[in-house]
Amino acid sequence: MSQLAPEIVPLDATDLLPFVPTAADRRSFRTLGHAHLDDLWDTGFRDRLADEARERRTHARVPDAGPRTPVEGRRRVRKPTPAATGPLLSRLHVSMTGVARTLSGRLLVPSFSSYGYYEGDDEVLLHLDTADCDVTLLTTALGRVGPLHLRPELRGRAMAELGRLEDDVTWDRHGGVQVDYPRLGLTALAGNTVPHNRPGRPITEPSAVAALCYRALF
Repeated sequence: MSQLAPEIVPLDATDLLPFVPTAADRRSFRTLGHAHLDDLWDTGFRDRLADEARERRTHARVPDAGPRTPVEGRRRVRKPTPAATGPLLSRLHVSMTGVARTLSGRLLVPSFSSYGYYEGDDEVLLHLDTADCDVTLLTTALGRVGPLHLRPELRGRAMAELGRLEDDVTWDRHGGVQVDYPRLGLTALAGNTVPHNRPGRPITEPSAVAALCYRALF
């Protein structure tokens, strides 16, 4: 995952549809920890994002840093998710800063953006995003992945506790609040306070989720 370069400029107005989070969007994010932001762009921009995700796949590497759910035994063999970034994604990242600020009511700055790639299955272990993700904006950039399962009832749990749940064969990985990413917009998530996972299912085509992270200055 690459840090944002200061010279990156926002997208042109013609790339994105006019959008301001509504009062309902803001209330959902602040009380539930997530909001569904649809119709931010058209199918042409969606296809451009998919093209870049596909092209950048050969450059994907497993990040040196990031959430690492401490699990034991068979859960530990879960393959890591390689990531890459690209100029279109970086410009989208900058362009969505105002949306993230309005949604959260906080002074946010872009921290990093990436495509996370999945092959074979789309599993994501229960985790919290890094401290740089006070707001995380997510969309499916390539292929198709299943819904993210948000676990607001686990707010306040440390990563070690989340790892113990993953190790527990009786824990319901399919519970929580299921959220599908919009293809013409973003799911907004309080990523470093609301634990989340994806139980995992087989996928037959390379898939990628685009993540845009923002951190609060204070």
